[in-house]
Amino acid sequence: MKEMLRILLILSLTFLLTVIPQVSEAAQETAGQILAKLNKLTPEKRQKALMEGAKAEGEVTFYSSLQAVQLDPFAKAFNKRFPFLKVNTYRVSGNKQVIKIQTEFNAGRHAVDVINGSAEQASAIKKVGALEPYRTPQGEFFPASYKDKEGYFTSFYVIPIVLGYNTNLVKRSEVPKNYEDLLDPKWKGKMFLDNEAYEWFAVLLKHLGREKGLQYMRRLAKQDISMQRGRTGQTQLLMAGERPIGIVLSGHNVLDFKDRGAPIDWAILDPYFSQANMIMLARHAPHPHAAALLIDWSLSEEGQTTITTFGRVVARKGVKQRFAALVEKESVLVDPEMIGPILEETTREFRAIFMDGR
Repeated sequence: MKEMLRILLILSLTFLLTVIPQVSEAAQETAGQILAKLNKLTPEKRQKALMEGAKAEGEVTFYSSLQAVQLDPFAKAFNKRFPFLKVNTYRVSGNKQVIKIQTEFNAGRHAVDVINGSAEQASAIKKVGALEPYRTPQGEFFPASYKDKEGYFTSFYVIPIVLGYNTNLVKRSEVPKNYEDLLDPKWKGKMFLDNEAYEWFAVLLKHLGREKGLQYMRRLAKQDISMQRGRTGQTQLLMAGERPIGIVLSGHNVLDFKDRGAPIDWAILDPYFSQANMIMLARHAPHPHAAALLIDWSLSEEGQTTITTFGRVVARKGVKQRFAALVEKESVLVDPEMIGPILEETTREFRAIFMDGR
């Protein structure tokens, strides 16, 4: 009898330990729900409520794909406007960003308040359930194509994708003029490609048609391409003369290094496309008021102007671009709506062709 009571007690405790946290989690207000209440206030009262709430919270945590040398000055510029907040920054991008956020979310460790990442990362993080809609008042200054209807995403910055080449190794007259030119035997063993270039892969398949696109990719993969993670790192290797061509590079990086006198230049291959890099609210942001201040400021004229000092392209209307040449030609925008539904299939096919399925 005592043994049975002991077993029943253990089972009861196990049940309570399993169920109670879930009930508590379900009952907890999300960051979006907390902030949605403030939208009923006048702009002045809403800002006052955000400021008071943020002062009580005292800090904000930002997971960002900005380069490390850009993230710190960006955080300092925000902190100058809101000195009462401690800004915790963590630089993480690509699949590592998705894995980190998913791991924390599944473990119930809600550390992050604001996230910025590419369209493909944004889609994956939303699918995990770790995001919450937030309709920032700054959204009215962005074209409809740079924000989603549900309020999950607004474009923090945009990355036009270009082909880069080392001017000491490639003459201007020899630069590939289209993607077919990359199949020329003379470029075998002489090109870089990002090992997570899923958006590029999806754009080309859409442009060429699925079957023709896959055939092209298989032919390109036979060109002994160096698969590297990180477009900035590839650009630096390109300048060092490791290989003469980078197929998928960030336009602002190439132009920035070129301005500094590096032996690098760029070309546009059709289809010319840009990656929308989004800013998002974490579903269970522990500092929701401070999170709202950070998102609002990041998308304000001051915040967006700060972003352009890094050479990055922004979508906010009326902000002067540092590298206007990158937006002279219209580009196809890869946003979460475009990449989200096909991301898993695109990732699998890309890896099968270029990474031996890894």
